[in-house]
Amino acid sequence: MELAPVLPHALVVPVGAEDDGVVGEDNEDQEHGAEPARPPLTVARAREMTAGLREAMDNVRRSVAVLAARVRAAHAARVWLPLGHGS
Repeated sequence: MELAPVLPHALVVPVGAEDDGVVGEDNEDQEHGAEPARPPLTVARAREMTAGLREAMDNVRRSVAVLAARVRAAHAARVWLPLGHGS
């Protein structure tokens, strides 16, 4: 059984030096305060953002498919036996 290629570790490059992609660490205080004013969103930018969301969802689907295939292959090969684990 041939497995799909492994996806890169990080699918999204952090935006800035302090952005590690983890939500909720530095923005807890934003839940209780007013958000800063944002510039109006253009149609072009909205389309770009939604295209990015679709791409990210496709990446997640592919990652899940790769994981499922590898779990099935490992289970079919009974990988736990050579590692000394019981059934």
